[in-house]
Amino acid sequence: MTFRASQGTRGGLPPRVLVVTHALDPTADFVLRELNERRVPFWRTDLADFPTRTTLRTELGAHGRWTGSLHDDARGVDLSELRAVWWRKPTVHELPESMSGPERRFAVGQAKRAITVLGSLPGVLWVNRPQANVDCTKPVHLAAAVASGLQVPETLITNDPAAVPSFARRCGGRIVTKVLGGIVHTEGGTRGQLYTRRVPEEQWRDPRIALTAHLFPREITDRAYEVRVAVVVGRLFAAAIHAPVGHTGPDWRQDSDAFTHTAVHLPASIGGAVSEMMRRLGLVFAALDFIVDTRGVHYLVDVNAGGQWAWIEPTREPITHAIADLLQKGSTRR
Repeated sequence: MTFRASQGTRGGLPPRVLVVTHALDPTADFVLRELNERRVPFWRTDLADFPTRTTLRTELGAHGRWTGSLHDDARGVDLSELRAVWWRKPTVHELPESMSGPERRFAVGQAKRAITVLGSLPGVLWVNRPQANVDCTKPVHLAAAVASGLQVPETLITNDPAAVPSFARRCGGRIVTKVLGGIVHTEGGTRGQLYTRRVPEEQWRDPRIALTAHLFPREITDRAYEVRVAVVVGRLFAAAIHAPVGHTGPDWRQDSDAFTHTAVHLPASIGGAVSEMMRRLGLVFAALDFIVDTRGVHYLVDVNAGGQWAWIEPTREPITHAIADLLQKGSTRR
Protein backbone atom coordinates (compact mmCIF):
# COMPACT_ATOMS: atom_id res chain seq x y z
CA MET A 1 0.00 0.00 0.00
CA THR A 2 1.25 3.47 -0.85
CA PHE A 3 0.37 6.21 1.63
CA ARG A 4 -0.61 9.44 -0.09
CA ALA A 5 -1.85 11.38 2.93
CA SER A 6 -2.05 11.20 6.68
CA GLN A 7 -4.98 9.74 8.54
CA GLY A 8 -3.74 12.00 11.33
CA THR A 9 -5.48 14.98 9.71
CA ARG A 10 -8.73 13.86 11.34
CA GLY A 11 -9.82 16.07 14.21
CA GLY A 12 -8.80 19.21 12.32
CA LEU A 13 -5.06 18.87 12.81
CA PRO A 14 -3.11 20.38 9.89
CA PRO A 15 -0.20 18.31 8.52
CA ARG A 16 3.05 19.25 10.27
CA VAL A 17 5.25 16.85 8.24
CA LEU A 18 5.78 17.11 4.48
CA VAL A 19 7.03 13.98 2.70
CA VAL A 20 8.38 14.57 -0.81
CA THR A 21 8.91 11.38 -2.79
CA HIS A 22 7.66 9.48 -5.82
CA ALA A 23 4.41 7.53 -5.81
CA LEU A 24 5.92 4.05 -5.49
CA ASP A 25 8.35 4.29 -2.59
CA PRO A 26 7.86 1.26 -0.32
CA THR A 27 10.71 2.36 1.95
CA ALA A 28 8.83 5.56 2.77
CA ASP A 29 5.66 3.55 3.39
CA PHE A 30 7.14 1.89 6.47
CA VAL A 31 7.70 5.26 8.13
CA LEU A 32 4.37 6.69 7.00
CA ARG A 33 2.50 3.71 8.44
CA GLU A 34 4.29 4.37 11.72
CA LEU A 35 3.34 8.06 11.62
CA ASN A 36 -0.26 7.08 10.96
CA GLU A 37 -0.25 4.79 13.97
CA ARG A 38 1.11 7.64 16.09
CA ARG A 39 -1.50 10.02 14.63
CA VAL A 40 1.21 12.38 13.43
CA PRO A 41 -0.29 14.53 10.63
CA PHE A 42 1.67 14.45 7.37
CA TRP A 43 1.13 15.10 3.70
CA ARG A 44 2.87 13.15 0.95
CA THR A 45 3.48 14.69 -2.47
CA ASP A 46 6.06 14.68 -5.27
CA LEU A 47 7.84 17.36 -7.27
CA ALA A 48 6.20 15.80 -10.33
CA ASP A 49 2.87 17.05 -8.96
CA PHE A 50 3.96 20.70 -9.02
CA PRO A 51 2.74 22.82 -10.72
CA THR A 52 0.24 20.69 -12.66
CA ARG A 53 -1.52 18.96 -9.73
CA THR A 54 -0.51 21.02 -6.69
CA THR A 55 -0.85 24.73 -6.03
CA LEU A 56 1.51 27.02 -4.15
CA ARG A 57 0.14 30.20 -2.58
CA THR A 58 2.59 32.14 -0.47
CA GLU A 59 3.17 35.76 0.49
CA LEU A 60 6.16 37.44 2.12
CA GLY A 61 5.06 39.24 5.28
CA ALA A 62 6.54 42.31 6.89
CA HIS A 63 8.30 40.03 9.39
CA GLY A 64 10.29 38.48 6.53
CA ARG A 65 8.56 35.09 6.62
CA TRP A 66 6.65 33.38 3.86
CA THR A 67 3.11 32.34 4.75
CA GLY A 68 0.53 30.42 2.76
CA SER A 69 0.06 26.85 1.62
CA LEU A 70 1.05 24.09 -0.75
CA HIS A 71 -1.91 21.88 -1.59
CA ASP A 72 -3.77 19.77 -4.11
CA ASP A 73 -7.54 19.44 -4.57
CA ALA A 74 -7.98 17.46 -1.37
CA ARG A 75 -5.26 18.37 1.12
CA GLY A 76 -1.93 20.11 1.67
CA VAL A 77 0.22 21.91 4.22
CA ASP A 78 -0.02 25.29 5.89
CA LEU A 79 3.52 26.67 5.64
CA SER A 80 3.26 28.28 9.07
CA GLU A 81 2.45 24.88 10.64
CA LEU A 82 5.20 22.93 8.90
CA ARG A 83 7.78 21.41 11.26
CA ALA A 84 9.61 18.75 9.21
CA VAL A 85 10.33 17.92 5.57
CA TRP A 86 11.40 14.39 4.61
CA TRP A 87 13.00 14.89 1.18
CA ARG A 88 13.13 11.27 0.03
CA LYS A 89 13.25 10.53 -3.70
CA PRO A 90 11.23 13.11 -5.64
CA THR A 91 10.89 12.90 -9.40
CA VAL A 92 11.15 15.81 -11.81
CA HIS A 93 8.43 18.39 -12.38
CA GLU A 94 5.86 17.22 -14.96
CA LEU A 95 4.41 19.66 -17.45
CA PRO A 96 1.84 19.36 -20.25
CA GLU A 97 3.10 17.77 -23.47
CA SER A 98 1.44 20.61 -25.36
CA MET A 99 4.19 22.99 -24.20
CA SER A 100 7.17 23.55 -26.48
CA GLY A 101 10.68 22.62 -25.40
CA PRO A 102 11.67 26.18 -24.47
CA GLU A 103 8.37 26.69 -22.64
CA ARG A 104 8.90 23.52 -20.62
CA ARG A 105 12.47 24.42 -19.71
CA PHE A 106 11.38 27.86 -18.58
CA ALA A 107 8.42 26.51 -16.60
CA VAL A 108 10.55 23.84 -14.89
CA GLY A 109 13.08 26.49 -13.90
CA GLN A 110 10.33 28.65 -12.45
CA ALA A 111 8.84 25.73 -10.52
CA LYS A 112 12.22 24.61 -9.14
CA ARG A 113 12.98 28.08 -7.86
CA ALA A 114 9.51 28.65 -6.41
CA ILE A 115 9.55 25.45 -4.36
CA THR A 116 12.72 26.63 -2.60
CA VAL A 117 10.42 28.79 -0.50
CA LEU A 118 10.22 25.72 1.74
CA GLY A 119 13.91 26.05 2.50
CA SER A 120 13.45 29.57 3.89
CA LEU A 121 10.90 28.56 6.53
CA PRO A 122 12.35 28.97 10.04
CA GLY A 123 12.35 26.13 12.54
CA VAL A 124 11.76 23.38 9.96
CA LEU A 125 13.74 20.13 10.17
CA TRP A 126 15.02 18.80 6.83
CA VAL A 127 15.91 15.14 6.24
CA ASN A 128 17.95 16.10 4.22
CA ARG A 129 18.14 19.53 2.64
CA PRO A 130 18.04 18.99 -1.16
CA GLN A 131 21.32 20.81 -1.75
CA ALA A 132 23.08 18.61 0.81
CA ASN A 133 21.85 15.56 -1.11
CA VAL A 134 23.05 17.03 -4.40
CA ASP A 135 26.45 17.93 -2.95
CA CYS A 136 27.02 14.43 -1.54
CA THR A 137 28.85 13.13 -4.61
CA LYS A 138 31.49 10.38 -4.52
CA PRO A 139 34.46 12.76 -4.77
CA VAL A 140 33.03 14.89 -1.96
CA HIS A 141 31.95 12.15 0.41
CA LEU A 142 35.12 10.07 -0.02
CA ALA A 143 37.26 13.11 0.81
CA ALA A 144 35.03 13.90 3.81
CA ALA A 145 35.38 10.29 4.97
CA VAL A 146 39.19 10.44 4.95
CA ALA A 147 39.19 13.85 6.66
CA SER A 148 36.93 12.37 9.36
CA GLY A 149 39.26 9.46 10.07
CA LEU A 150 37.65 6.71 7.99
CA GLN A 151 39.52 4.36 5.65
CA VAL A 152 38.64 4.37 1.95
CA PRO A 153 40.20 2.30 -0.84
CA GLU A 154 42.78 4.04 -3.03
CA THR A 155 40.74 5.70 -5.77
CA LEU A 156 41.41 7.22 -9.19
CA ILE A 157 38.98 9.45 -11.11
CA THR A 158 40.06 10.09 -14.69
CA ASN A 159 39.14 10.31 -18.34
CA ASP A 160 42.77 9.62 -19.34
CA PRO A 161 43.38 5.97 -20.33
CA ALA A 162 47.14 6.47 -19.84
CA ALA A 163 46.59 7.15 -16.11
CA VAL A 164 44.99 3.79 -15.36
CA PRO A 165 47.87 1.26 -15.79
CA SER A 166 50.22 2.86 -13.26
CA PHE A 167 47.40 3.25 -10.74
CA ALA A 168 46.29 -0.36 -11.26
CA ARG A 169 49.83 -1.63 -10.72
CA ARG A 170 50.07 0.32 -7.43
CA CYS A 171 46.89 -1.52 -6.42
CA GLY A 172 48.43 -4.91 -7.14
CA GLY A 173 46.64 -5.17 -10.47
CA ARG A 174 43.20 -5.43 -8.84
CA ILE A 175 40.88 -2.49 -9.55
CA VAL A 176 37.15 -2.11 -10.10
CA THR A 177 35.06 0.54 -11.75
CA LYS A 178 31.96 2.13 -10.23
CA VAL A 179 29.57 4.73 -11.59
CA LEU A 180 29.90 8.23 -10.15
CA GLY A 181 26.12 8.58 -9.87
CA GLY A 182 23.06 6.34 -9.75
CA ILE A 183 23.37 2.81 -11.10
CA VAL A 184 20.01 2.75 -12.93
CA HIS A 185 20.43 3.10 -16.70
CA THR A 186 17.71 3.14 -19.37
CA GLU A 187 18.39 2.75 -23.08
CA GLY A 188 15.92 2.01 -25.84
CA GLY A 189 13.14 1.61 -23.30
CA THR A 190 15.07 -1.09 -21.43
CA ARG A 191 15.99 -0.48 -17.81
CA GLY A 192 19.25 -1.85 -16.48
CA GLN A 193 21.75 -1.33 -13.69
CA LEU A 194 25.44 -0.50 -13.91
CA TYR A 195 27.03 -2.62 -11.21
CA THR A 196 30.57 -2.46 -9.87
CA ARG A 197 32.81 -4.64 -12.03
CA ARG A 198 36.44 -5.68 -12.16
CA VAL A 199 38.70 -4.09 -14.76
CA PRO A 200 41.10 -6.62 -16.30
CA GLU A 201 44.54 -5.54 -17.48
CA GLU A 202 43.57 -5.63 -21.16
CA GLN A 203 41.04 -2.84 -20.47
CA TRP A 204 43.35 -0.50 -18.55
CA ARG A 205 44.15 1.50 -21.69
CA ASP A 206 40.71 1.24 -23.29
CA PRO A 207 40.36 4.41 -25.43
CA ARG A 208 36.68 4.64 -24.46
CA ILE A 209 37.81 5.78 -21.01
CA ALA A 210 38.48 9.15 -22.68
CA LEU A 211 34.77 9.57 -23.49
CA THR A 212 33.88 10.57 -19.92
CA ALA A 213 35.11 10.49 -16.32
CA HIS A 214 35.53 7.08 -14.66
CA LEU A 215 35.92 6.04 -11.04
CA PHE A 216 38.50 3.30 -10.34
CA PRO A 217 38.88 2.15 -6.70
CA ARG A 218 41.28 -0.55 -5.54
CA GLU A 219 39.45 -3.83 -5.10
CA ILE A 220 39.37 -5.11 -1.51
CA THR A 221 40.30 -8.70 -2.33
CA ASP A 222 40.36 -10.08 1.22
CA ARG A 223 36.84 -9.01 2.13
CA ALA A 224 35.19 -10.81 5.02
CA TYR A 225 31.75 -9.23 4.66
CA GLU A 226 30.07 -5.91 3.89
CA VAL A 227 28.04 -3.60 6.08
CA ARG A 228 25.09 -1.33 5.29
CA VAL A 229 24.70 1.41 7.89
CA ALA A 230 21.73 3.74 8.21
CA VAL A 231 22.58 6.94 10.09
CA VAL A 232 19.67 8.86 11.63
CA VAL A 233 20.85 12.07 13.32
CA GLY A 234 23.80 10.38 15.00
CA ARG A 235 22.19 6.99 15.62
CA LEU A 236 23.80 4.14 13.67
CA PHE A 237 21.93 1.01 12.58
CA ALA A 238 24.33 -1.50 11.03
CA ALA A 239 23.69 -4.80 9.26
CA ALA A 240 26.36 -7.16 7.99
CA ILE A 241 25.82 -8.50 4.46
CA HIS A 242 27.11 -12.07 4.15
CA ALA A 243 27.92 -13.62 0.77
CA PRO A 244 26.86 -17.19 0.00
CA VAL A 245 29.54 -19.86 -0.28
CA GLY A 246 31.40 -19.58 -3.57
CA HIS A 247 30.35 -16.02 -4.37
CA THR A 248 33.29 -14.01 -5.73
CA GLY A 249 31.65 -11.07 -7.52
CA PRO A 250 32.52 -7.49 -6.53
CA ASP A 251 28.90 -6.28 -6.19
CA TRP A 252 26.34 -8.03 -3.98
CA ARG A 253 23.51 -6.07 -5.65
CA GLN A 254 23.68 -8.35 -8.69
CA ASP A 255 22.42 -11.29 -6.62
CA SER A 256 21.08 -9.64 -3.47
CA ASP A 257 18.52 -12.37 -2.71
CA ALA A 258 21.34 -14.86 -2.16
CA PHE A 259 22.91 -12.77 0.62
CA THR A 260 21.98 -12.91 4.30
CA HIS A 261 21.93 -10.12 6.89
CA THR A 262 22.68 -9.87 10.59
CA ALA A 263 22.59 -6.84 12.87
CA VAL A 264 26.08 -5.83 14.02
CA HIS A 265 27.72 -3.20 16.21
CA LEU A 266 30.33 -0.94 14.66
CA PRO A 267 33.55 -0.17 16.54
CA ALA A 268 33.28 3.04 18.57
CA SER A 269 36.03 4.64 16.47
CA ILE A 270 34.00 4.06 13.31
CA GLY A 271 30.90 5.55 14.90
CA GLY A 272 32.74 8.70 15.92
CA ALA A 273 34.27 9.14 12.48
CA VAL A 274 30.88 8.61 10.81
CA SER A 275 29.33 11.33 12.98
CA GLU A 276 32.10 13.73 11.98
CA MET A 277 31.67 12.86 8.29
CA MET A 278 27.90 13.46 8.49
CA ARG A 279 28.58 16.84 10.08
CA ARG A 280 30.98 17.77 7.28
CA LEU A 281 28.46 16.71 4.64
CA GLY A 282 25.54 18.48 6.32
CA LEU A 283 23.42 15.31 6.40
CA VAL A 284 20.82 14.24 8.93
CA PHE A 285 20.26 10.85 7.27
CA ALA A 286 22.39 8.68 5.00
CA ALA A 287 22.93 5.04 4.09
CA LEU A 288 26.60 4.03 4.14
CA ASP A 289 28.35 1.03 2.63
CA PHE A 290 31.48 -0.50 4.15
CA ILE A 291 33.67 -3.41 3.10
CA VAL A 292 35.31 -5.19 6.04
CA ASP A 293 38.47 -7.16 5.30
CA THR A 294 39.78 -10.23 7.12
CA ARG A 295 41.80 -8.01 9.49
CA GLY A 296 38.67 -6.13 10.55
CA VAL A 297 39.53 -2.91 8.67
CA HIS A 298 36.35 -1.06 7.67
CA TYR A 299 36.62 0.63 4.26
CA LEU A 300 33.90 3.15 3.47
CA VAL A 301 32.94 2.81 -0.21
CA ASP A 302 29.67 4.74 -0.55
CA VAL A 303 27.47 7.38 1.06
CA ASN A 304 23.91 7.58 -0.26
CA ALA A 305 22.04 10.57 1.14
CA GLY A 306 18.68 9.04 0.16
CA GLY A 307 19.68 5.40 0.49
CA GLN A 308 17.39 2.42 0.93
CA TRP A 309 17.21 0.35 4.11
CA ALA A 310 13.81 -1.35 4.33
CA TRP A 311 14.99 -4.49 2.50
CA ILE A 312 17.24 -5.48 5.43
CA GLU A 313 14.93 -7.14 7.95
CA PRO A 314 17.13 -7.07 11.10
CA THR A 315 17.39 -3.26 11.09
CA ARG A 316 14.13 -2.30 9.36
CA GLU A 317 11.99 -1.72 12.45
CA PRO A 318 14.50 0.30 14.50
CA ILE A 319 15.29 2.54 11.51
CA THR A 320 11.56 3.04 10.88
CA HIS A 321 11.05 4.12 14.47
CA ALA A 322 14.13 6.38 14.48
CA ILE A 323 13.01 8.29 11.39
CA ALA A 324 9.43 8.53 12.67
CA ASP A 325 10.75 9.83 16.02
CA LEU A 326 12.76 12.48 14.19
CA LEU A 327 9.91 13.65 11.98
CA GLN A 328 7.44 13.66 14.86
CA LYS A 329 9.75 15.77 17.03
CA GLY A 330 10.75 18.08 14.15
CA SER A 331 14.19 18.66 15.60
CA THR A 332 17.62 17.04 15.75
CA ARG A 333 18.01 18.01 19.41
CA ARG A 334 17.95 15.03 21.75
